[in-house]
Amino acid sequence: MSVHLVFNLTGLEHCQQRRQADEPIVLLGDGVYGASTPISNCFVLEQDAIARGVASYLQAVQFIDYDAFVKLTVKHHPSVSWVD
Repeated sequence: MSVHLVFNLTGLEHCQQRRQADEPIVLLGDGVYGASTPISNCFVLEQDAIARGVASYLQAVQFIDYDAFVKLTVKHHPSVSWVD
């Protein structure tokens, strides 16, 4: 099972068209802006959401730190990056 690393909104759109529903998504960088819409099995890197000033606006979001991010990438192979 893959883990999908999404770095922007265009990447999120393309990822959602191709991923399996049980595969986790991690929103990083500008990808955190996509957390305003509900996505199943989705995680948001908290530091990136804070840096972009959106962390307090996101509700029902599963925030993760860098340790949890690394654990997800180790547990799920391969990692697929979406930077379209």
